[in-house]
Amino acid sequence: MRYKELAERCIEDIQSGRIPSGHKLPSLRRFAAQNEVSLTTAQSTYYLLEELGWAKVRPQSGFFASVPPSSNPPPIMPAFTCRTTDPVNHDCYFRGLGTGPLGVASLSPDLLPLDSLERSMRRATREAGASMHGYPVSSGEPLLRSALSAHFASYDLHFSANELVVTNGCMDAVRTAIAITTRPGDAVAISSPCYNGLLNLLALMGRKVVEIPTVENGLDLAQLERYMQQGLVQAGLFSSSHMNPTGVSLSSEQKENLAVLAGKYRVPIVEDDVYLELGFQRSLPMPVRYWDRSGYVLWCGSISKTLSAGYRLGWCLPGRYRKQYERYRFTESFGVNLPVQLAVADFIGTTQYSRHVQGLRQKLAFQVASYRNYLSSNLPDESRISDPHGGMVIWLQIPGLDSRSLCRMASEENIALLGGVDFSTLDLYGDCVRVNCGWPLESKDGGKTEAGFQLERFIELTHSCR
Repeated sequence: MRYKELAERCIEDIQSGRIPSGHKLPSLRRFAAQNEVSLTTAQSTYYLLEELGWAKVRPQSGFFASVPPSSNPPPIMPAFTCRTTDPVNHDCYFRGLGTGPLGVASLSPDLLPLDSLERSMRRATREAGASMHGYPVSSGEPLLRSALSAHFASYDLHFSANELVVTNGCMDAVRTAIAITTRPGDAVAISSPCYNGLLNLLALMGRKVVEIPTVENGLDLAQLERYMQQGLVQAGLFSSSHMNPTGVSLSSEQKENLAVLAGKYRVPIVEDDVYLELGFQRSLPMPVRYWDRSGYVLWCGSISKTLSAGYRLGWCLPGRYRKQYERYRFTESFGVNLPVQLAVADFIGTTQYSRHVQGLRQKLAFQVASYRNYLSSNLPDESRISDPHGGMVIWLQIPGLDSRSLCRMASEENIALLGGVDFSTLDLYGDCVRVNCGWPLESKDGGKTEAGFQLERFIELTHSCR
């Protein structure tokens, strides 16, 4: 194919030194004109170079020649604990994280299309007129559901607008899914480690948890199946792409197997897929829902990690539980903020959302790589660093680290962090820390940002907590 031929020629030029490492490559339009190819072919060429490590993208600057670090050893991934656990009751806890860039999985406002969102809000409000002041449809504004259906169809994830239910963010979608599929006292299978917000949610709802170990290639599905066979779990709650806090993604085979297990044992699986669209590869992964043929997968998502956490807008595709889900939403609330629904429908419908997400993925890939490079150069040699292919968090394992002391000392300096112990109901991951990479380390003028200063101080504190 033409783009592969062009990529091979660029690699030869970089290897020979004709294009020095770090040299800025021509813009996409200039490269397309020079080689008499389409802009799409030029993009494919650069994306392939980036995927192979022969080019790096710098936000708002373009592509730069690079030499893959083939002479360096592959990254050492954090070690995961493989063990069998019993259903346990656990306590909910909450400690304020502040607003620091490292502790909360969030994006810098600099990465968000704030002006465009504001225009969509004004336009949607003006066009809605007096109808904006009525009660919203409890299952969600039809315009928004249609926009979401069309948007995800572009990824070959197809569903009708009527199958979708709009919620107040992804956590609200998950909460409703757990409420209609389980009862207080039931056991819910989760990944270990697991996002602490989900642990708190299950505790508040009176559900027991069973931690299924995360191994290097995904979940220990053999252990999960044993629990299903024995009737020890009544539901599962899993992320499948770019999991928080590890960054691990299940393979397509594991996702398909998880969907099959749900149907085989008639155990509902709630899929928290809030990071789906933040993959760094050219093609995005499919969720478990894609392979679901029995309707036992309840797929939940939101725009909180891609567009605006403050909008509190999410959704659920409840499968065979649709009627129960809609009935619960109708009796529990009077719908979701209508102006926000209309604004997001406008933003998606004008294709601005697709363009924004595509650019955001490139920026996050660059930021995660920058964080990993900095951490690997400054942490103790035996440290292990996850290598996520999407999302915005990194999972660190530093042998001998007391993450509780580290987080306490960091908090005293107004640095927000979450230690590994926050992501389990068991006494695990005490030498681990999760770091958010959603904020740039350098400003546009090349100076160090607040995230950069905090990461530098984080490195210093880790050495004193071992």
